Amino acid sequence: MMKIQPARSRALRRLVGFVVGVALIAAAIQALASNRDDLDRAMDSVRNAPLWMLAAVVVLPMGNALIVSWSFWLLMRRLGRVPFADMFHLICSSWLLNYFPLRPGLVGRLVYHKLVHGVSLKASVAVSVALALMTGLAAGHMFAMGVAFEWGVLAGLGIFAAMTLAIYFFAGLVVEHTPARIFAKKDLRYAMLCRYADHAVWTLRFWISFAVVGAPIDLHTAILVAGAVQIAYLFPLTGAGMGVVEWAVGAVAAFAISSVSPEMGIAAALVCRVAELPATVISGLIGSAYIAKRRVKVGGSPDLESPGG
Repeated sequence: MMKIQPARSRALRRLVGFVVGVALIAAAIQALASNRDDLDRAMDSVRNAPLWMLAAVVVLPMGNALIVSWSFWLLMRRLGRVPFADMFHLICSSWLLNYFPLRPGLVGRLVYHKLVHGVSLKASVAVSVALALMTGLAAGHMFAMGVAFEWGVLAGLGIFAAMTLAIYFFAGLVVEHTPARIFAKKDLRYAMLCRYADHAVWTLRFWISFAVVGAPIDLHTAILVAGAVQIAYLFPLTGAGMGVVEWAVGAVAAFAISSVSPEMGIAAALVCRVAELPATVISGLIGSAYIAKRRVKVGGSPDLESPGG
């Protein structure tokens, strides 16, 4: 009974998180709909947006999926024989499944690594925690730089340099005190660089999304927005940052972008969310089919071929 209760508690918490996420999305749509001028402006702008912008905002999420998969693979490959193809399809499958109420994507990925790759649950969780920490560091770093650039180029560059040194020092301390030191320092550095690359793709996505809704922003403001978005994704209650991301972008628009209303910020976030759905669904279904087929083929044996390089 003692083991069942925590599982039920986690399931209830995730279900509540899903409901909260849907409610926040609905509230964001209502907030935009209540400002008729901004809604009409955004709709007209989307209809007349250049095709290359619309194509880019739909395709770029796959860049995030590839980069995130690579960062996971860098840390997982030394813990078990994990082919990159497996890692990529697992991430795509989780991407889709984590939209569901109980967020089965994370649990499914951990179990798959255990059964197929022979990686312990503890080690898989350690990878997820390490990468979440890196995401927070990179996002906080770039968010602070975006804020500092509002004060001028020199302030932005100064904050960038100071925080780069601070993060490098902090990351070194974390590595030195990691129990059993299961990660190679080189892999951790590469994985951290992947998190910055992921941030760069998010920056481009939001730079385009704001332009698509007719509220263009400059590059350093897009960096600020992307930092807020990645921090919002770390919010543990809602899956896939549902609702939290939209309101985070609206808040940044309200407090840091004088030329853009909060409703237009929400509109840009909703465009970004809707645009990624085709990639999420298609890659998620393909990834889930690949994982199911791979699971049957391997039969749960951890004795896999080494990923050819």
